[in-house]
Amino acid sequence: MSSIRFIAVGLLGAGVFTAGCAAPPDTDPDAPSDADPVETAELPIRRTAVPIGCNGLLPSDFWAPANRTAFQTLGRAPLADANKVVVPTALLGTSGGRSVLDYTVRCALSSDQVVYAPDGRRFYGSFGFAPGWTTRALLPSEQRWVSACIFQHLNGTGEHVEILLQGNHPALDCSLDEEPYSEFVVHDATMYGNAFLSGTIAGYACIDPDLTGELSALSLSCPLDLGLLSLERLCGHVPTCGIAFLGLCDLTCRKDAAGNQTCYPLPLLGAVLGPLLGPRVQSYSETIQSYVRDSDLLPLYNGCGLL
Repeated sequence: MSSIRFIAVGLLGAGVFTAGCAAPPDTDPDAPSDADPVETAELPIRRTAVPIGCNGLLPSDFWAPANRTAFQTLGRAPLADANKVVVPTALLGTSGGRSVLDYTVRCALSSDQVVYAPDGRRFYGSFGFAPGWTTRALLPSEQRWVSACIFQHLNGTGEHVEILLQGNHPALDCSLDEEPYSEFVVHDATMYGNAFLSGTIAGYACIDPDLTGELSALSLSCPLDLGLLSLERLCGHVPTCGIAFLGLCDLTCRKDAAGNQTCYPLPLLGAVLGPLLGPRVQSYSETIQSYVRDSDLLPLYNGCGLL
């Protein structure tokens, strides 16, 4: 297991999503064939009320070297041709690769967009972090938004729970006081990075301090188990996982007056040194925070027991 995964490992927790997440996607009357919708390595995923996400992307699929290479190549050119057919990619060759492509399209394209595999399989958009990707390569900021969205959808625990995604992007606008968003009351994790670039580290994750308090109220063992549970969620049993854990978000991110986070790839002192060093230190404004329902904490952290 890579040492990168153990930066402040005992502090990180992250949200995954619910058994009710699985359902066939909507049909598209304009599809170029009558083929069934794409099946992921887990279950077909319904469209949720964005910005609520629905997990199921297996770490073993996303971090597989062949899929990582194909994923990185995909971002350098338009995603589809003039007929909305996905450009040739090795991701279409395996069920795990198609799962990676499915989640990538859901994060990148909007809910009114769909692209097709050469055999007619449909890949539906949802969040809309990069709707222009169908006609041009991804912009650097779009790469970072799509990457953060994908990191939030990784799930190696076997549990399926919905999460609410929040950040400084129009795709994530919603009123937290209205249903169904008001149900998501536990601040969970923030994720950021760029998985489209080559390198050992693809992304970063930190937790909100509220999470440890919420879990402590459920079980005295949860704070001790939190790091291992989080590794299982984002990395599964993959030894080459590209996520670096940075501990508490308060120590690696700073917020503006509106509550939007800018985060740094530095553990512990990022929020202090980052503003002082300015552009000499890499920073990410394309950060996504997740929220979960309090009723989903035990199903999510199934290694925790009741007091």
